[in-house]
Amino acid sequence: MWKNRRIKTAVGKSLALVLFAVSGALPAVHAEEGHWVTTWATATEGFTDASYLPPKVLAHNTVRMFVRTSAEGKLLRLRFSNAYGTVPVTINNVHIALAGSVNSSATIGDIDPTTDTALRFRGASSVAIPAGGEIYCDPVRFNLPALSLVAVSIHYGDIAHSPMTGHRGARADSFIADGNAVSHADLTGATTQFSWYTLTGIEVMAPASSGTVVIMGDSITDGAGTTYDYNTRWTDFFASRLSTNAPTAGVGIANMGIGGSTIIGSGLPRFQRDVLDQSAARWLVIFYGVNDIGGNQSASNIIAAYKSMADQAHARGLRVYGATVTPIYDSFYYTAAHETVRQEVNAWIMTNDVFDAYMDFSAAVMEEGSSPPSIVPSYTSDDLHMNASGYKVLAESIDLTLFEN
Repeated sequence: MWKNRRIKTAVGKSLALVLFAVSGALPAVHAEEGHWVTTWATATEGFTDASYLPPKVLAHNTVRMFVRTSAEGKLLRLRFSNAYGTVPVTINNVHIALAGSVNSSATIGDIDPTTDTALRFRGASSVAIPAGGEIYCDPVRFNLPALSLVAVSIHYGDIAHSPMTGHRGARADSFIADGNAVSHADLTGATTQFSWYTLTGIEVMAPASSGTVVIMGDSITDGAGTTYDYNTRWTDFFASRLSTNAPTAGVGIANMGIGGSTIIGSGLPRFQRDVLDQSAARWLVIFYGVNDIGGNQSASNIIAAYKSMADQAHARGLRVYGATVTPIYDSFYYTAAHETVRQEVNAWIMTNDVFDAYMDFSAAVMEEGSSPPSIVPSYTSDDLHMNASGYKVLAESIDLTLFEN
């Protein structure tokens, strides 16, 4: 259930020239009306925990990662990050290809070899990303249908094993093979890990009217409770609905959920990079706060964080939509006091004049008549996170007209 309030018009830019990178102007490589639109992105993290680090060194080896995109395109560029690194990361070469199977875990990390395409950096196959930096590859011609499962294979040179820049909770197997295996049709016998490394975004050249929905959230948005490799996060179902609805078919999705994160502790500090710096960001959905509630934050502190995000996004022309915090009864976060805060936060989300509209996710998955409010048993994996059925219900509750131009 969505409720409209005021709608701000995002200002779109039409770029005649496609340029290369994050820093430094380069000669134009393609002339085409449009702009870069994020079709896939993940929240950038720095981590040292052995549970998420590669189980074997990446230096001079290959990692193949699978990601599900949203908007289609025929000219694209990829973003790579060393934001948390303390030394440069050397990439010897990178290839992109469509996945060989719909589900990567049911295979051996296979690709469709006919789509295998090498990427370049200022015309070279290799690049060194400085500590703390990020970089885009050169724009490349690649036929990327909507809702594609894409394989990105990186053959590294020198790279430190820790700290690592990437995303811990990929909910998708990455395959680590010895040596240079970027063009191998499959990676039989490769070591696997469920995190993404170095790759943080894919963008497509799209009409100036196109834009991206950026979603700020925690583990519920990150996909906790889903089966790995099946792409059944609520944002995946949402992307499918947008893609198959003609007025929103060109809208991209950037999932900025991080498991265990709080809106106050990490959401605000990463807001510039994860939201405002996303190419063609036009809408912001804030579905955040359950970890803050579980950590004993007050409703007033959580609401202040919402306001700060909304103010920053509105200043950049984004439309801002809030989402109510889903029930927590019978989860490890539940106490009567925490439920009171959740109710206070949700009451504000549904009555404030800060957000342009709201999504009542709580009502969408709440068992009718439950007291205290609880999630429909068939929708949840642990009374806090949803399963695939619950995430699909969240996505189906969204009014797609809010994402039309």
